[in-house]
Amino acid sequence: MSPKPVRGRQRSVIVVAGEDPNDCKVLQHLIPALYPGACPEVKFMRKPVIRLARAQARLSPRLQEIKRFAQGHADTARLAGVVIHVDLDAVTDENYDSVRRRITEEMRATFKECCPSALALSAYEMEAWLMLFPEAFPKVKPGWQLKEAERRRDLGQIMKAKEHLTKSLGKPPYSESHAPKIMEEAVKGGYVTARPAGNNRSFRDFAEELADWKKTA
Repeated sequence: MSPKPVRGRQRSVIVVAGEDPNDCKVLQHLIPALYPGACPEVKFMRKPVIRLARAQARLSPRLQEIKRFAQGHADTARLAGVVIHVDLDAVTDENYDSVRRRITEEMRATFKECCPSALALSAYEMEAWLMLFPEAFPKVKPGWQLKEAERRRDLGQIMKAKEHLTKSLGKPPYSESHAPKIMEEAVKGGYVTARPAGNNRSFRDFAEELADWKKTA
């Protein structure tokens, strides 16, 4: 009687949900750079989207919907985790603490039986996270340079970070579609760490939450 074939290790995936596909693609590059150990495949789903206003109004039903989609999106793979991105559209202050705590608690309650979860609550917007890695910008467009003063400031305190970044970079004009490539170059260049030289508390909180995940590869 011939021995039964030994099955290979089950594939694992991390599913990213959010409002904007470009922000989700940024996280596809960022998560493996921060993940503790060998990172599973990172996939993002285009729906259901989650916006901060809706999250604060009726969060639990939205999270249940994301859970169902994530489990289906994983397909035959094991769901190793869920990351949800939300633009705070505000700076890091006392309100940031309460918003992050509330969403994180509800996420953990929703996903605790199936996988770990992490909240990428970017203050003010994802562009402020990109500015943590100024060396990546000229790799995307040679003329893009962030001034030294921008590197030293608290990036989580910049109102309307997208507009601020666009003005700072000049021409060619920055657009949201550039964001994934900027993060890709930041990762390739080895600039991404959980504690980059720049300062943005919302990035640090996400990195620390992701670091708490058990190795799932």
